[in-house]
Amino acid sequence: MKKTPIIFITCLLFLLPLEATESKQYAFQQIINTQNGLSSSVRCLTVSHEKGYVWIGTRSGIGRFDGYELKKFLHDNITHIFEDNENKVWATTPKGLYYYNDSEDNFLQAEDKNRNPVTASSICSYADGVLFGSYGKIYKYDYADRQIKLLCSIYPDRQYNITGLQKWDKHTLLATNRWKKALLIDIRTGQTRPAPFKSDELVDCFIDSKGNIWTAPYHQGINCYDRNGKLLHAYHTQNSSMKTNVVLSITERNGHIWIATDGHGIYILNPTNGEITTLEHIPGNRYSLPVNSILCLYKDFNDNIWAGSVRGGLISIKEVGMKTYSDALPGIEYGLSEKVILSIYQDKENKIWIGTDGGGINNFDPALRKFNHILPTWGDKVSSITGVDKKRLLVSLFSKGIFFFDKDTKKYQPLIIVNDSINALLCQRGKNVNVFQNTPETVLLLSEYPYSYHLRKKQFTPIIPKGKIQIDGILQPVCNDGSRSFLHDSKHIYKLDSLNHLTAVYTCYGDTIFNSISLDENNLFWIGGNYGLSNYSLTSKKRTSIPNELIKEINALICDKRGKVWVGAEGKLFAHLIKEGEFILYGESDGIGLNEYLEKPRLLSIQGDVYMGGVNGLLCIDKQLPQEANTPPVLNLADVWVGGERMNKHITDNQNLKVIEPNKPISIKIVASNKDIFRKPMFRFTVEGLDGQVSYSYQPELTLNSLPIGTYQILASCSTRSGSWTNDYRVLKLTILPPWYKSGWFTACYTILIFSIIIGIIYSLLRRNANKLKWAMKEHEQQVYEEKVRFLININHELRTPLTLIHAPLKQLLESLPPNDSKYSTIQSICKQSGRMKKLLNMVLDVRKMEVGQSTLNAEEVQLDTWIEQLVADFKPEAGEKGIMIQYQPDEKIDKLCFDKEKCTTILTNLLINALKYSPDNSQITVSVNSSNEKGYVRISVSDQGSGLKEVDINSLFTRFYQGNNSRPGTGIGLSYSKILAEQHRGSIGAYDHENAAGATFWFELPRDIQPGKITLQPQPYLNELLAPTQEIESPPSETTSQADTQERTILIVDDNVDLTDYLHSALKSKFKEVWIAPNGEEALRICRKSHPDIVVSDIQMPRMNGYELCKQIKEDFDISHIPVILLTARNDEESQLFGYKNGADAYLTKPFEVSMLYTMIRSQLKNRERMRTRYTEAGSLPQPEESTFSSADEDFLHRLNKLISDNLDNDQMGVPFLCSELGVSRASLYNKLKALTDMGANDYITKLRMERAIWLLMHSKLNINEISDQTGFSTPRYFSTVFKQYTGCSPTQYKEEHV
Repeated sequence: MKKTPIIFITCLLFLLPLEATESKQYAFQQIINTQNGLSSSVRCLTVSHEKGYVWIGTRSGIGRFDGYELKKFLHDNITHIFEDNENKVWATTPKGLYYYNDSEDNFLQAEDKNRNPVTASSICSYADGVLFGSYGKIYKYDYADRQIKLLCSIYPDRQYNITGLQKWDKHTLLATNRWKKALLIDIRTGQTRPAPFKSDELVDCFIDSKGNIWTAPYHQGINCYDRNGKLLHAYHTQNSSMKTNVVLSITERNGHIWIATDGHGIYILNPTNGEITTLEHIPGNRYSLPVNSILCLYKDFNDNIWAGSVRGGLISIKEVGMKTYSDALPGIEYGLSEKVILSIYQDKENKIWIGTDGGGINNFDPALRKFNHILPTWGDKVSSITGVDKKRLLVSLFSKGIFFFDKDTKKYQPLIIVNDSINALLCQRGKNVNVFQNTPETVLLLSEYPYSYHLRKKQFTPIIPKGKIQIDGILQPVCNDGSRSFLHDSKHIYKLDSLNHLTAVYTCYGDTIFNSISLDENNLFWIGGNYGLSNYSLTSKKRTSIPNELIKEINALICDKRGKVWVGAEGKLFAHLIKEGEFILYGESDGIGLNEYLEKPRLLSIQGDVYMGGVNGLLCIDKQLPQEANTPPVLNLADVWVGGERMNKHITDNQNLKVIEPNKPISIKIVASNKDIFRKPMFRFTVEGLDGQVSYSYQPELTLNSLPIGTYQILASCSTRSGSWTNDYRVLKLTILPPWYKSGWFTACYTILIFSIIIGIIYSLLRRNANKLKWAMKEHEQQVYEEKVRFLININHELRTPLTLIHAPLKQLLESLPPNDSKYSTIQSICKQSGRMKKLLNMVLDVRKMEVGQSTLNAEEVQLDTWIEQLVADFKPEAGEKGIMIQYQPDEKIDKLCFDKEKCTTILTNLLINALKYSPDNSQITVSVNSSNEKGYVRISVSDQGSGLKEVDINSLFTRFYQGNNSRPGTGIGLSYSKILAEQHRGSIGAYDHENAAGATFWFELPRDIQPGKITLQPQPYLNELLAPTQEIESPPSETTSQADTQERTILIVDDNVDLTDYLHSALKSKFKEVWIAPNGEEALRICRKSHPDIVVSDIQMPRMNGYELCKQIKEDFDISHIPVILLTARNDEESQLFGYKNGADAYLTKPFEVSMLYTMIRSQLKNRERMRTRYTEAGSLPQPEESTFSSADEDFLHRLNKLISDNLDNDQMGVPFLCSELGVSRASLYNKLKALTDMGANDYITKLRMERAIWLLMHSKLNINEISDQTGFSTPRYFSTVFKQYTGCSPTQYKEEHV
């Protein structure tokens, strides 16, 4: 689809009906495509009701004409085109039925409700939809559901191709076909019957407003039938003025039948009297019908007639009251001898004499509307004409002089002004001399030096202006009212009386210039000049400007004495309505074209017609213009283009459009739904939001460049035929959005980025210094570590000698004793423990060797079942003493495995020792082998029936000295050493609790792909894992630090001794933020619940409620149970202290005491609580509740909370509302309790548990990031990665790479 230039040809034809006295004048406007490939033969057309578009159907596609340009659609042979009552345009082609899609500006193929393409060959409007005729079928498009469905199949004529379809009555359709007889179809049943009139070879068939049927059988003229088939009229070449019997199309307008023929134009038939008027093309007459072969006729909803021609494009036919005559060949009566008009004059015989620029004199008969070229004057430039008598004219020929012209002989007779020298001065210096007959006996010769010439006396009288006024340019006549004449030049209006006194009645100043002046019926001078239109009143002596944005400079004007001033300006014609104060713009649709109107050739004829000459011909305006309904045009939005892209599909139903590119030009095109599409009104655009900017244009398009960001309302209106403006139509709400680099989010991100860069630079500088210090600290730590290791090795060597002296004699003694000796078992146990000590010392030395030098794995292929059974057999005697049975469960699929037998023996031995250690008597230990969940690994598991791992942090189980809550004294390095050995094999080690049974399972996995041989291992700091210190020795805090520890704390002192409370208040008030005093337990409990002190110091012996009861009430109250309580008492017995501790006391202090001791104890309690809070907030596993609380109530609360969170860890909906509901506490209580116990909010506490679980899964399972995210209750892996990085400082993948 593309838009292309088109040629508009405007022509006029004056018609005389053959037998009528009435005459009508028509304008033909021809639309001829020149470039876009549309055929010039128009087969069908329709005019849009809503927007006034003309849709043109040709054999090569559809053209859409909007009054300014033609756009092509759908390259196909168009047989019918039609607009329905919902303004949808339909088109039929041999390939199928199509409809116009406004949002995409294209045609789409129509489908029925089953999505099958619909083929149609005719269209007919119906009450509630549109009917489509096809081969033996009729389809219906229903307005209600906007679907096409089969209405009926016709019978018995099932193969009838319906090429024409019209409504006959409520239930009957008239179907026609060029090669078959017409049928009547009952749409209720589909049954057909023959039409009641003769219908052989019908080219067209039309039902008029009276219900009569007009038919056009090929080459037989036209016939008219009534509904019963009776022939009413027949018109053909033998009984009418028709010159051909080939009729191609029929339509009706105002009761007249319009008949399109092949080769003889259009006939207009009056059925009442049979009169026929002909519109036809006359060679040489450019104002006649452009072509004589017309394919189709169409009457639009505004009663305009359109004709689709054969190879002549589309023709609009309109009755007009204006006509522009241009040039024609010499002797041709339809035009001028030269199109440029210089002067015009009407004599008393009503003949109009026209002076042309080089074409001589033309005579025009206004009754016959024919021209007579005065050939002897050919070549003359006739600049002015006036009358002298019945036989002669006085003419002024440019650069030749003044001549009398004889109307009969067509000859000139020169008139010498005064003498030859004056005549040469005035006439032969390249300036005009205007002639004007002001009285029957005198003629004015108007130039720089005007004269009055007396015709009878042949006497010249100079005209001299009165006063100091000088004539500016050439004088021109305005009018004459008998006793006086009015003249003007470029600066003045003059009055010339009968005595030849020239007086200036009005003078303009500055750069204002008068081009043309005319006097109206109210004696008001209308002035056209370089500043537009104005008027001057002789009565009031006032000049009034008439503003108009579209009129800048006026070339010519004339008053018609009927309330209008006709204005020629900038090539256009306006009519100013004096009474209404409005302007009307006339154009091609009114019978005129662009013309540069000249100031002199103007005439108000005796008949009342107006003539205006210009460079493109002579305009004739009838005194009685055709009546037109003054319906204002309706404006609609047509297209919006942004940077060359059509944006209609982005416009919402309420005409809103958002544009992101503010720098691209925005073009807003509107369409004025006018009765005449060729009428070119003035347009006014208002942009609300841009200071109400108003612009005027002759084009229906507004272009906006570089609009600022904001919202704008685009309003449009246009001029009407009456000269007024339509209401402002809100055609578009336009929102200009900022580009991405000016948006709020980008500005914020840019600001954050700059700020981050600055912070990053500062941080990098600080980090560089910190790294220097860190490396120095690492070097120091390495030195300290080496010293510690050296000390450990030295101690190890020192212990080996005495251990040898212990173990060797013990072994000898054991061997010397018989097994039944009473001391045998005791010595055997001692010997066994000394042997274990020896192994531990050897293990430390082995680890050191792995650390300082390259170690190797001596991988060999091992018979797995045999190896495990031998190890199990070694442990069976010891297990048998406790009644423990060790059972081995092999995997038949796993026979051999390659590994370092010595090191793996150590691993399995440690796991068996651990299982024996924690297995109860008479239980069972199971050793099993199976394939791991991870492909390529073998898992060896040791399961017991002991206490299990329910209260054990499995993540810390394989770290030094961690043995869980049920551990017995020991070194705690066996499992840690086993973890090192397993990882050397690229394997892993772990454990899990038996959730529904007693005991736990410890396992280690080995890869299957290890090959036999020696595998070199790189040195690693293994001893650092095994032997690094667990805590550093703290240096005693300074007094300033210790006091600062409590500056933000609050304390409650409870004692009934006023002196003691006053003393303690005085001693402690500088060390605490707030110190409260309570005389008894009840008051103290009230303060605790209201103010939540950080610590309570209470006496025991008090009235109303003693210290024990106060302590018990505090520890049992959920909201305040976390507050530490220190009891003061005079009793130092163990029983009292035990009772206090049972009631929840955190510390005991015996009277008398020092304040420093009390303060130290208070600091210790607060410090412990702060330390536990720090453990919660730092990365790492959470402490156990019994470690982190000060009361059983808090322990129970944390146990419940932890279990609740753990059980619902994979639920992404778990949050504060869920916990509050399950725990039965309010949001505030939950927050306060957790904040007091852990210094964390509920959400942070949940996040920490999720992160610790995620870390464990990351380290000890083969789950991927998405699976871990899902199991820890995160909605998306992206959110999980973000939270993980905030918690650990690195992404999950980085963490796994660094720690696995």
